[in-house]
Amino acid sequence: MTEPTLKALPFHEAIDFFRKKGYKPTFRYQDMEPQAHATAFTVAKAMRTDILQDIRSAMDDAIANGHTFDTFKGNLKPTLADKGWWGRKKMVDPDTGEERTVQLGSSKRLRTIFDVNMRQAYATGHWEQAQRTKNALPFLRYVPSSAHHPRAAHRLWYNVVKPIDDPFWDKHLPPNGWGCQCSVQQLAQEDLDHLGLEVTKYDPSGPEKTYVNRRTGQLMRAPQGVDPNFAYNPGKERMKALTPPPLDVSLDTPYAGPPSHIPLPKPRAASASSLMLPPDLTPEEYMRHFLGRFGADIGKPVVITDKAGEPVTISEDLFKNGRGQSTLMKRGRHLYLPMLAETILNPDEIWNVWENYPEGRPTLLRRYIAHFSVEGQAQPGFALFDTSAAGWTGVTTFQPDRRKYLIDQRKGALIYRRPDDVEKK
Repeated sequence: MTEPTLKALPFHEAIDFFRKKGYKPTFRYQDMEPQAHATAFTVAKAMRTDILQDIRSAMDDAIANGHTFDTFKGNLKPTLADKGWWGRKKMVDPDTGEERTVQLGSSKRLRTIFDVNMRQAYATGHWEQAQRTKNALPFLRYVPSSAHHPRAAHRLWYNVVKPIDDPFWDKHLPPNGWGCQCSVQQLAQEDLDHLGLEVTKYDPSGPEKTYVNRRTGQLMRAPQGVDPNFAYNPGKERMKALTPPPLDVSLDTPYAGPPSHIPLPKPRAASASSLMLPPDLTPEEYMRHFLGRFGADIGKPVVITDKAGEPVTISEDLFKNGRGQSTLMKRGRHLYLPMLAETILNPDEIWNVWENYPEGRPTLLRRYIAHFSVEGQAQPGFALFDTSAAGWTGVTTFQPDRRKYLIDQRKGALIYRRPDDVEKK
């Protein structure tokens, strides 16, 4: 199979499209509507969020850096094999409860994952570019496939030329099936004259067929020759970002950042008085001191903008457990409230990570990490936020017992890093 043509410079529209996808665990690819693939990343039978993250990160790296399939496979296969997601294994279908022997990772599956995601990202990126430049370049030409054995049905559309916003491209924008290597070319009228082409006067769409998704029972319609799973325009279907439940506003989702083996920035020297409170205050006084750093008060939450540019809700709920009971005085965290506020306001790093939280619900979490040095002694700080109807809402914050805890939390996507010298190993 011929590799997708890659640009020498980063294709920012393609990268942005892929990075704003969310996650959707599925047992079979039919579990998700075809159009949903434009906004959610899924791999059939990758039911664990860490497996999805691994595959997504490798795919992100390939799109951003123009890696070939061999590089993508070489980077990803050892990780999947180490985690047991390779070869044929027994799994329980979550919809039917039936235990089946299924194919997990394989070279063939990685090829399909690579090819489909790469081509969809590039198709969407080109579509966004076309929308911006259509006044000067108003036409798209269906370019013949580069495959050794092109589909006969797709040959019917070779050199079809239609305006960019013609309905033909709603269901015929390549790729039009698994392994499809057709593409489009954006042209001006002068280009058509030079190539001896004209705008296609007839409707080349052809008749549509009705398909039944045997997994969901959903009826789908697609033009003959177009796989029903590809009978949509990913550029049109794309949303600004995944909206993780229960959010009703768009939210950028994580992408692969610098690897976690990069050291934390150097600890910041601080005085004990700037990071700690005296031990003789009342719980209300401790709470008001913390909230006051953000301009909030008890019963009066505020929304701040963090270092990554995201709105974050600050309230006393940061110090409540799932039953609504206060955890403010637990593990001595009340003494370190100034340090915890500083961790949120000026973190060393911010990480986005998808986890089953609560169990069974993939949730986007944000981790704020900071570490300080007080008279040569390490003082780590940690805060965890969750998506909610108000945006990013605090789950907990505390002063870990040891620095290793911070290292263990450095997972997922690194979306902010304090610009400073890194800590020497």
